[in-house]
Amino acid sequence: MKLIKTFVKYATGSMFALLAGLITTPILTRLISTEEMGKYSMFITLGSLFASILYLGLDQSYVRFYNDEHKDSQVALLNKCLRYPVVATAIVAALLVVFYQTLSNVIIGQASLALVLVFDFYLFGLVLDRFWLLKIRMNQKAGAYSILNVIRKLSYLLIAVILYFTLCGDTCWSLIIAVSLAEVVLVLGCRFSERGNWRSTLNNTVTKTTDLFRYGFPFIFSTTVTLVFHSTDKLMLNAMTDYNQVGLYSGAQNIVNLLTQVQTVFTTFWMPVAFEHYAKKADDKEFFVKINKIVSYGMLLIAILLLCTKDIVVLFLGKKYRDAVYVFPFLAFMPIMYTVSESTVMGINFMKKSSYHVWISLISAVTNVIGNYFLIKSFGAKGAAISTGLSYIVFFIARTVLANKVYKINFALGRFFVSIVVVYFLAIMASFMNVTPLFLSVAIITTIVVSFLYRDILKESMSYVRKEITALAKKR
Repeated sequence: MKLIKTFVKYATGSMFALLAGLITTPILTRLISTEEMGKYSMFITLGSLFASILYLGLDQSYVRFYNDEHKDSQVALLNKCLRYPVVATAIVAALLVVFYQTLSNVIIGQASLALVLVFDFYLFGLVLDRFWLLKIRMNQKAGAYSILNVIRKLSYLLIAVILYFTLCGDTCWSLIIAVSLAEVVLVLGCRFSERGNWRSTLNNTVTKTTDLFRYGFPFIFSTTVTLVFHSTDKLMLNAMTDYNQVGLYSGAQNIVNLLTQVQTVFTTFWMPVAFEHYAKKADDKEFFVKINKIVSYGMLLIAILLLCTKDIVVLFLGKKYRDAVYVFPFLAFMPIMYTVSESTVMGINFMKKSSYHVWISLISAVTNVIGNYFLIKSFGAKGAAISTGLSYIVFFIARTVLANKVYKINFALGRFFVSIVVVYFLAIMASFMNVTPLFLSVAIITTIVVSFLYRDILKESMSYVRKEITALAKKR
């Protein structure tokens, strides 16, 4: 019951974040052209890529060793983990200024020192936000975490609209400056949310600095390769086509963000819960099996619903982005496979085999590069989506196999793979046709098949709902 209540807190906050996104996306895709959106997308993509390196893997170390520390030394652990990424960011920021022409040409197609200065500013915001939000997550303050993310989204929208009508017009600068300032708002929000909790009564941590780097160092490579894996589609689209295709692809990703919100809720909720459960009951593997079944069934149903409503959902985008309706179906596999893999990958983290993440990311990245190279030539943005969807299936398989190698859990994978096959077939139809009676008929059959395979979870869910309704009725 406690787990459900914690999850509901995160889910409630995510719903508000989703609503903020539903407001933001229609407005900005009507104000900004696909070409300018493509430039903004490159700014965000490269920012995430640089930041993943600058974390130095110490964000993962902080999460891993958090519960090993005494409550009074947990802030000291945070400070120790954050110190080195901040120094690294300062050094990289200075180097980027020296080579500003190269970076700005990749992002917007022309030399601009101002762009690189804003980029440096954005990097500092990403690094601080990463660690300070982790502090809130590890304390399981679901309400504060959710509110801060909603504030960031609304700040981004408000600043972007103001810049559009005042200084920047319909250029990528409106979005670039807005997203950078939104990070500042989030930094200030984190400080305010945790006011009074930034000083440590114990300055000496149980965890040594060498242990932090030993655990976190492989994550530098794995996270970087993972980000390359995540960014390959946009980078190769930009190299092989133009900013318009990148912008169209970004529009499709805005639709998929409906599913990504669910992914964010689960991963935010799951990581601290999984580590806590393992620390207390390492032999209770049935707990992980149950969570895996629940999240698998839930994500599959949400994906089917999104595919069935694609012709309606795409209306949230501006007219220039309407072709995204044929791009996003395969992108739906990104949040599905990632979210479900979060429930199967924890063995790697429990056993401190962080080097495995390097191989997982490398295998997935190579798959995506090869797929994009051949499919973008023929299908453009749609080809990038197909390649990305397939590579995320490979990502899930690699994560699950390697995790089971070090911490064996008998997940119900057979039913999941059958479900993925039928949903994949539905995604193929969605990529080449509108929602018709035929499509809906196939979607209904798909839902029946998936529900039959997960009938145990369906029965338990219905039983839980009945109990809650009965309890509410008795209170009245």
